[in-house]
Amino acid sequence: MAYKPLFSVIVPTRNRPEQLRLCLGAFCCLDYPRDRFEVIIVDDGSEKPLDKIVKAFDHPLNVTFIRQKNAGPAAARNTGASRASGRFLVFTDDDCPPAPDWLEKLEKRFNETPDVAIGGRIVNFLRQNPYSVTSQVISDTAYAYYNPDPNRVRFIGAANLSVPADHFHDISGFDMDFSTAEDRE
Repeated sequence: MAYKPLFSVIVPTRNRPEQLRLCLGAFCCLDYPRDRFEVIIVDDGSEKPLDKIVKAFDHPLNVTFIRQKNAGPAAARNTGASRASGRFLVFTDDDCPPAPDWLEKLEKRFNETPDVAIGGRIVNFLRQNPYSVTSQVISDTAYAYYNPDPNRVRFIGAANLSVPADHFHDISGFDMDFSTAEDRE
C-alpha cells in the first residue's frame, strides 16, 4: 500500500528564507507521527532559491519542494494542494510556526466533524512591530465580527485553515483573481 498521510501541510513562501527556516523547524517539533503528515513548500518565485533551506529538513520531515513563477499566494496554495496526498489539506504561512499539538488537535476535531473547514487562532509574537500589531488587530476584529458562534464560522484566514481535500478540489481551490486577502474571500 502506498504512503498516504492524513494531513498535507501546505506553505506558500516568497523571499522569506529565515521565516521559512523557523517554520520548518517548528514542524520538526510537532508532537505528531511523521508518517501521518507531509509538508509541501511552494516557492512563489523567490529571487534567491530556497531549495537548500528546505533540503535541510528533508530527512526529519517528509517535504516536497515546488518552485513556480510568481503568481501570488492563492496560486501557490492551489499548486501545493494539487500535489497533496493527504485526506485533509492544512494551510499555513511561512511566518506561522505552529504549536506542537497543532496536528493532534486538528485530528481530534476532524474525527468529530470530518466534512467541515477548521480554522484556528493566529497569535502575533512580534508585539513591538507596528505592522504585525495592526495586522493582528484587523484579523482579531474580523474573527470577532464574522464568528460570534464558534460552531458557525464564516471567516477563517489561510494562515491556520484546514479542509477536507475532496471538498477543496470540488470548489476549485482559492480564487486566483484576488490579488490580496484571497484566503479571506
